[in-house]
Amino acid sequence: MNIEHLKTYVYVVEQGSISKASELLNLSQSAVSQQVHSLEQQFDVTLFSRSPKGVVPTDIGAVIYQKALNILTIYDDIFAKIKQSQSASQVLRLVATPIAYSYALPCTFYHISQKYPQYHLEVESVSSNIVEEKVLGGYADLGVILGRPHCKSLLGKKSFTDRVYLVAGSRLDVPAQITKAQLYQYPLIMLLNTQRTQQQLEKSLLKAGIEVKKLRILYELESIESIKMSALNGYGLAFLPYMAIKKELYNKQLRLIDCEGLQLENNYYLIKRREETEPDSVLNKSFNQLEKVLEDTIC
Repeated sequence: MNIEHLKTYVYVVEQGSISKASELLNLSQSAVSQQVHSLEQQFDVTLFSRSPKGVVPTDIGAVIYQKALNILTIYDDIFAKIKQSQSASQVLRLVATPIAYSYALPCTFYHISQKYPQYHLEVESVSSNIVEEKVLGGYADLGVILGRPHCKSLLGKKSFTDRVYLVAGSRLDVPAQITKAQLYQYPLIMLLNTQRTQQQLEKSLLKAGIEVKKLRILYELESIESIKMSALNGYGLAFLPYMAIKKELYNKQLRLIDCEGLQLENNYYLIKRREETEPDSVLNKSFNQLEKVLEDTIC
């Protein structure tokens, strides 16, 4: 079995796209496809089903993904132990949801490296669901996700809260204050509803009495950055986290739209495996230390 092929497969599953995986791995799309095909031949199964939105693992593909994570965890742990034996550093593996990774945590990463030089921090950005899977499977030590962990085997503690605002670019003709009824009149750009961030937003909108299905959603995109660019160009309104738009608000490229009685928040949780509860364990100490740093260093 080729370890690199397994790694490639994991990347494709987590990115939901062969092209995205190829960019991250610095490989051609044909090379990534060949590696996936090689695994399919080896196992004599179909690993993915294709859709307009990308690739989705088949039922057996999802099982193989979980097993691949276990294998890669053991494989990486071997090298981590070797690296640790050769230095005084403790490897700390952290995975975070893309929004937190990109906008909230860069300052935290720096302060951890300065305040706790005994840690060699390895960080990765994946969706909240996959963060849970990686922490649960031991592929990562700690994770940062949106909302409480779904899995009961994970211990979660709220780390920080970020407001979500309705915003418009300078080119879009919309008043600074609108009613909920008026919200239905304006074009909106949203995240794909397969993402936990969008699912959380839709729950909050429904709770506020807004029927999501009746909104004028022009199109759905897969990243906050692409939605922000659409809003900047005046294509439509967007619900965006404050930490992603601070600079654009300061530069007056985006403006806040006050929608009657609508207040939205995202709560982010630091998670770890429940069995890691020994007070003196390295992981438990890391959890407590990271929790303290997070309180003071969110960008």
